Amino acid sequence: MERALELTGVVDGLENATLNSGAKASARSRFESTKQRFFGQVLLSMKLPTVIAAVREHLKANQSVVMQLVTTAESILDRRLGSLSPDERAELEIDLSPREYV
Repeated sequence: MERALELTGVVDGLENATLNSGAKASARSRFESTKQRFFGQVLLSMKLPTVIAAVREHLKANQSVVMQLVTTAESILDRRLGSLSPDERAELEIDLSPREYV
């Protein structure tokens, strides 16, 4: 991570100084978010065999199965930000509800 920040000019490797604190914070935040999503997917994949077996058992017993999928709303945020004008970005108010899916 430190080498990538240095290569992109966010930090100065010689003086060990931050040249762009906003970019450094953003890069670290994105990196940590990506790690969390990755490990969340790993944990989910470990749970799936048990969930699938339970669903099959309930269906065999003629029972209904209801499953809920949850999102981080990151893609919704990206779409909302992409549709804003510069004036709207200055007075930021974003609705993250998945209204187009409801």
